[in-house]
Amino acid sequence: MSHRSRRLEATKEVFYPFTSTGGQGADTPGLGAFSGVRLDADGEYGYCDCYLPYDFAILVEAKIVLLALATLTPMNFRVVTDYCLAEIGYFQHNNLKNINVATVLNRLQEVNIADALVGSTDNAPLEAKDYLGVQISRQIGQNTNAIFLGVRLRYNTPTYAKAP
Repeated sequence: MSHRSRRLEATKEVFYPFTSTGGQGADTPGLGAFSGVRLDADGEYGYCDCYLPYDFAILVEAKIVLLALATLTPMNFRVVTDYCLAEIGYFQHNNLKNINVATVLNRLQEVNIADALVGSTDNAPLEAKDYLGVQISRQIGQNTNAIFLGVRLRYNTPTYAKAP
């Protein structure tokens, strides 16, 4: 059987940095050569904006990348996602997840958020050309203490995908 007749998928990755803050006290510091949004007090927020490329077919993994500023077992934070195509209400698909992860001081870590990228009411998957917003926050009573660098998405795409 010839391998030429198969339509294989390619795997691609994109990285989107956290670019803005909300709440009182959140800032965008650097540590070493890394920068991002620091959350270490109640009511602080960080935001990341993404655009899914035209060749996006299937989400393989979605991770938030953070640099822990404390060793915690676990560290807690909240993730809110909103995504939609252009010309549609930004909250068409959204979800909220509370994350618990063991962290180690000054260790760069990745935290899986793929389950936060399925609409909570309609289970709609991400699609090519979707705009995606990811919000992270430290809610009252959580112990978040990290610099959040960005969101890393890995996805499959058909090898025959062509630019629009």
